[in-house]
Amino acid sequence: MSTYTSTLNRPLESIAWEDENFVEELLDVARLFRPFSEAMDEFIVSHGYAGSLEDINRKTAFIRAAFESAGMTPPREIREWFTSGQQVKRDTAFQICFAFRLDGMETDDFFQRIVARERSFNCHRVEEAVYYFCLNHALTYADALDIQSHVPLACEDGPDAVAVYTGSIIADLNSLETREELIDYLTENIEKFSTRNVTAYDEIRKFWSRTAGPDGLLLQESREMFSEDNLDIPHTREGIKPWDAYLAILHLNKHQVSRLQTDRSIKPILTNLHAAAQDSFPDRQGIDLILRGRHVSFERVRKWLILLSFYTFWAEKALEAHTYAAGEGDNDRCVKSMNSHLTMAGYPELFVGNPYDWIFLYAAKDAEPLVIFREIWKSLLGAALE
Repeated sequence: MSTYTSTLNRPLESIAWEDENFVEELLDVARLFRPFSEAMDEFIVSHGYAGSLEDINRKTAFIRAAFESAGMTPPREIREWFTSGQQVKRDTAFQICFAFRLDGMETDDFFQRIVARERSFNCHRVEEAVYYFCLNHALTYADALDIQSHVPLACEDGPDAVAVYTGSIIADLNSLETREELIDYLTENIEKFSTRNVTAYDEIRKFWSRTAGPDGLLLQESREMFSEDNLDIPHTREGIKPWDAYLAILHLNKHQVSRLQTDRSIKPILTNLHAAAQDSFPDRQGIDLILRGRHVSFERVRKWLILLSFYTFWAEKALEAHTYAAGEGDNDRCVKSMNSHLTMAGYPELFVGNPYDWIFLYAAKDAEPLVIFREIWKSLLGAALE
């Protein structure tokens, strides 16, 4: 385990919600997450850089040399990664993987540990399906661009769009051996490539039905578990509306949230979180769009998938055992279950170096995971209303 991940793992065990300064301790963790520049320091050292990490000119030259050696034009913003904290662009991240001759698994690792805020290959996009094939077959970035020039690059979702799962596309790509086979496959199957991750959307819909349906987990919780702290959850025969269900998952009082004076949003209570945790944080609009099958960013989908897989796991356990206390081995089983749902949908597993993921890894280790998870948001709301 690297020093960086060890540093982020320690607070998972040491911060207790009974602490008087619980919220402050949690917010202090945001300062531990490294920027892309520091992650790149680790990456270039592991790929042969032997100079001083304080020497920005030398680091920039090292990265430029890797690009030029691979026959690629170096990005103009390399220096800004180290001087102004500029985050790497998604396509540039793939270019780095080509420049340093990474394979597919190493590219996954690069996105998880170095970029640390995006999934790697989104094989529903033709461009990235090509990257997936090329990086797994030791082809160059020039090869990737040439292949892309010979195939259609877009297929917009329509009323008759074909629902194709991420795993199916990856299996197809893995069966191909040559660039000619790839070009033929992409040309003949362009209708398989759309803007939506069908697997993830299906998973979220299933979770939502179990959570907010007519006799879903939230209403069962309200009847059986919310004794002294009962939340009045408005509902109809069809279940709970998205905004009311969203607040109930986080256990936030609707009348208190209304004092934030927002249009059904909790953004004001998120401002002290790390920027990467705030970005695409689950919200009412996001779940509404997903449930209607509309396109949203893949980061937005991933974060909703994490939230709902965490909530349903612990809510079902609580209702079954009539207690919010985790049983023996439940903490590890929760993380494994969440990772299974993520990987099945083509997303990277939970990573302690991702500020959003860290919140769930922290809560999952507690004696009462759902209780402490909700305490985080209630405490942040209380602080925002002071």
